[in-house]
Amino acid sequence: MISKILTLLVLGPLAILLVVFCVANRAPVPVSLDPIGTMPQFVYEVPLFVLLIGAVILGLILGGLGTWFTQHHYRARAARRTDEVENLRHEVAIGNERLRRMREEQVRTSGPAIAAPGEVRPALSGPAAV
Repeated sequence: MISKILTLLVLGPLAILLVVFCVANRAPVPVSLDPIGTMPQFVYEVPLFVLLIGAVILGLILGGLGTWFTQHHYRARAARRTDEVENLRHEVAIGNERLRRMREEQVRTSGPAIAAPGEVRPALSGPAAV
């Protein structure tokens, strides 16, 4: 509930400022896509607020892409470590299955020689001291 109120308190005034900015800068300005200025067919009339908001959006997109490409090695390392963890879990499962089979085989042949986890077995030493 508090986050909704804070969002409204922050985004409400920002939306009002954006509308005021758009109304104040609605005059068309010429935008030339020809750097030399010899071809008048590459000149477009665009409202100033569209040009400025478009530049901000383009900057956000390019900055996000640059950050995403820069942080590729972190994502790759995380993927490698995730694969390594999965491989280790698989190895533990295989080891536990082998140990279970060994215990079952030992019980079938001579009796329990390998203690199960948490199982308390008496020591094989001499008589207990009184």
